[in-house]
Parts: sequence; C-alpha cells; structure tokens
Amino acid sequence: MITELLRKWILSLTGTALICAAALRLTPEGRVKRVVRLLCGVSMAAALLSPLMGTALETYPLELARYRAQAAAAAEEGTAIRAGLDRDIIEREMEAYILDKARSLGLELRGVHVALRWSTEGVWLPESAELTGPYSARLAQLMEAELGIPRSAQNWSEHEEP
Repeated sequence: MITELLRKWILSLTGTALICAAALRLTPEGRVKRVVRLLCGVSMAAALLSPLMGTALETYPLELARYRAQAAAAAEEGTAIRAGLDRDIIEREMEAYILDKARSLGLELRGVHVALRWSTEGVWLPESAELTGPYSARLAQLMEAELGIPRSAQNWSEHEEP
C-alpha cells in the first residue's frame, strides 16, 4: 500500500516536471515566460504536497503512527525469523562437528541432535545433546571442553527412538 502511494507520488512529480519543462521550453522570453514559470512553481509545489492533500490533517498523525507500528512489527518479525534461521544453522553446524569428531575417533554415531538456548549475552549456546550410538568418554569430554555441553546434559542412547 505504501509503495503504491510512493509510486503514484513519484509519477505525479515526474509528470509535472516534464510538462513544466516542455512549457518553459516552448514559451518565448518575456512576461508570458514569467507567468508560466510562476504557474510551474505552483504546480510543482502542489505535486510535491499531494500526498498530504489526500489525507485529512487530523488523521495524518494517526496514519503516521499506524505506519510506524507496521514498520516496527515487520522489523520485529524479520529479527525473529533471522534468529530462528541462526539457531537452525548453529544447531546443524554443531551436530556436524560432533559427527566429524566421532568419525575421527573411530565411532559410528547414527544420530546427533543439539539443543540451544538463548543466553543473556544475546547468542545461541548449546544446552544439551542427544546422541544415538555407543557411549564414548573421549567424545563426551571433547563436547564438554570444546562446545560447553556438560556431561550431565549429554544423553547417549544405543537405540534410535521410533
């Protein structure tokens, strides 16, 4: 809606400017040109202020507040979407890291899921890990030391859950 109003306003300004330029170009020098120049100035001012003329002055502050609220809601939604995407990416990278570490230790894990929590510092931190495969004290130690996932938050399971 706002983009459509903006598009119409720019087209109105452009059209008025083109007509004024043509009129001034075709008008001979002298008194008539000064009158045309004055009329072009008034026309450009009217085209410039046309969005305000379409809105009653009493409702203008309300419309502006509504647009600001919509913009804030859109920005908030964008932030939430970005945070969710960041979380998914970080979870996948940590899961891939754990699988890679397990392979380097000669372990065959059938599945890994890392759960994250939002910290007071404003970043995603690992909270727990669900691992499907044989327990490895070395991998548990690495996850605690390198990823900050305490052994008490590591859930090892030999069998996949249905």
